[in-house]
Amino acid sequence: MKTIYLLDTNIISYLADPNSPYRDKIKKKLLSLSEDDIVSVSIITLYELSYGLNTFDGASENKYIFEDGLMFIREYLDIYSLDIAEVDIFGILKSEYKESTGIAKTAIKKKDLDFLILATAINHNAVLVSNDTIFSKIAQTSPNLKYENWTK
Repeated sequence: MKTIYLLDTNIISYLADPNSPYRDKIKKKLLSLSEDDIVSVSIITLYELSYGLNTFDGASENKYIFEDGLMFIREYLDIYSLDIAEVDIFGILKSEYKESTGIAKTAIKKKDLDFLILATAINHNAVLVSNDTIFSKIAQTSPNLKYENWTK
């Protein structure tokens, strides 16, 4: 049975960082997936990684690691663009999260990219793989979110 995994930006960053304490766990999990499974990212993750790449000053080993990671993603992973079907998912989940947590309007605005990635995962019936606590909280109350943390 095929499973779609949508990797959050932090998971990609851990994979790209040879010094990450999570890198080996994530690689082991990736290697254990079935050949039928699909590993994907949201276009939002590419935007975030592109920004990260452009924050490096001059030539550095980390900059080259980011460049290689972006090329790998573009070549080997499925990339999901934003979809009109995700608009309602985004709005509903974000408003439910705001109501259930009481988070301030200014604080929740900082979570927009997370909610776009979340909506993409739900729309594609994908397992969202992340180390971000916001997703573990939402997974407890949202039956539509399949969530895994491969860093534990």
